[in-house]
Amino acid sequence: MKGLKYAALTELTEAQLKKQIGENHARLTALRFQKTVGQLDNHAQISTLRQDIARMQTALTSRKPESK
Repeated sequence: MKGLKYAALTELTEAQLKKQIGENHARLTALRFQKTVGQLDNHAQISTLRQDIARMQTALTSRKPESK
């Protein structure tokens, strides 16, 4: 499983990013459950998905105007 590129995330709208973050959180929960049950073959999927979620949240945060 290959991770997402940050440049690809900057092209998405804010709504699309929020939707993907939600979907990936659900997928991460499913992967963690599979790991606990012993059905997960590739444990690297969890860390890759966590990194992808972090990239999406960074892209989402960078769009918000700074308030001081």
